[in-house]
Amino acid sequence: MSLQLIDAIQNTHKADAAFMALLGLTPAAVSTDMVKRFTKGVEPEIVVSKDTVPHICQYIMPGQYSRNHLVFKGKFCLDFYGKTGYEAKLLFESSFKLFHDKRVVQPKFHSFLCDLVYDGDFATGISGVKGYKGIYDIDYIRMN
Repeated sequence: MSLQLIDAIQNTHKADAAFMALLGLTPAAVSTDMVKRFTKGVEPEIVVSKDTVPHICQYIMPGQYSRNHLVFKGKFCLDFYGKTGYEAKLLFESSFKLFHDKRVVQPKFHSFLCDLVYDGDFATGISGVKGYKGIYDIDYIRMN
């Protein structure tokens, strides 16, 4: 289930031309270009440095089933890396418009409204790289 959620998050980002432009990509970007800007997991697939940002890590946080066992109450996190705090925050703000109070719908994935529950900067420990984090609650229908 979590892979379907991560794929839906990335596809939502990829479908938005304005967001993709912030990453220096287009919605038609091939997977080799996408890997340079998106990681499906907590640890980046690339070495994050001031030369490889902007970059986004997308990952799942612990969730639970609701009273209705067909609905999963999940959480996902987006870590945005940029050359400046402003760039990281700009990426977050653009992404926020795609998810907060919206449904995430992709083939084989359907959610209820998605809500931001936390956002703030984080220390990267990498010279010339700043980070900003967004954590969302998302309830979605379990697909078999």
